[in-house]
Amino acid sequence: MGLTRRRMLAGAGFVTTTLAWPLRAAGDEGTAHLVEQLTGKVPVASDRVHLVIPRSFPNGYTVPLSLAVDSPMTESDHVRSVRVLAPRNPLVEVAALHFTRSGAPRVETRIRLAEPQDVVAVAEMNDGTLLMTTTWVEVATNGCT
Repeated sequence: MGLTRRRMLAGAGFVTTTLAWPLRAAGDEGTAHLVEQLTGKVPVASDRVHLVIPRSFPNGYTVPLSLAVDSPMTESDHVRSVRVLAPRNPLVEVAALHFTRSGAPRVETRIRLAEPQDVVAVAEMNDGTLLMTTTWVEVATNGCT
């Protein structure tokens, strides 16, 4: 049993037990419950959070993802952070993004997916509210082996 990056991060305290086991969320209600389990807050489905990800991708190793949150990034209305979750992955949280008011809350990256599932983006706003959106993604091969 060798030392892997995942084991090292878990040992260093960066990964919590809550995120380390796959949670099965069924539909919007199950997704909202998952987010509540992880954050302690109830999310609100919102069209302000834009998650663009292919509906179908040949493998789960490098699934492209584009994320943006509609926010003027002012003192009274700005995005603090965004979490991207994949409930059926071995590690549920696949990205944690933190924003400052000096830039636009947008990012493009690639993520790994273990199997077909809803990918969830949860934006925490400056007032503590959580805005959420989900997108279903089909992957043909497991990207988390």
